[in-house]
Amino acid sequence: MVVDARDPEPRSEAEFDYDRTVALSDGVFAIALTLLVLTITLPNLEGAAKHQLADRLSGQLPQLLSYAISFGVLGLLWVRHHALFRTLTRINWTVTALNLAYLALVAFLPYPTSLIGRYGDQPVSVVIYAITLVLITLLAAAMRLYTYRAGITAHDAPRESLRRYFVVSGTFLASIPVALLIDPSAGLWMWTALLLDGVRSRLRRKPPSSG
Repeated sequence: MVVDARDPEPRSEAEFDYDRTVALSDGVFAIALTLLVLTITLPNLEGAAKHQLADRLSGQLPQLLSYAISFGVLGLLWVRHHALFRTLTRINWTVTALNLAYLALVAFLPYPTSLIGRYGDQPVSVVIYAITLVLITLLAAAMRLYTYRAGITAHDAPRESLRRYFVVSGTFLASIPVALLIDPSAGLWMWTALLLDGVRSRLRRKPPSSG
């Protein structure tokens, strides 16, 4: 059973409304997911024959790949964010501050996504994207660790291991020297492998029993 953080109980000034916090979080995720498609530009056929459209579209594969990676990453981040917040019994100032910092980086993600799509052959694009994801992952881990230690999660809620957060942040950190010393595209393939592994682990996870 999950404790409903929306129960009409007296709240102190240090506590925040559950519904409004979740609505804001979902809104930021929805906008960030929508903005990702704007990182894919229309092919420019000015001065070129119309039959060259297919060739120009093939040149946009890096943009499509960066879009797919970021959409998958944001989707998994939303699933984990949702799973955490549905276990909270209350939301205090610390959770709110951590969540706002987390959402600020989620909203920022379309920018490094656009950099990767247009300048994926430049190591600095990979570095900016990787650092953004490292910060997002560490903030998510900090938020989850704080809620456990502060005792504001439901007592019967399952505790997720923090190991996954450090694996994700470590992989993105490792992609930085790979991009700088070997090839920027190698960093993208590391992210793709990590994303596919995250999807696989989610699909293999058994749903909680209703009994």
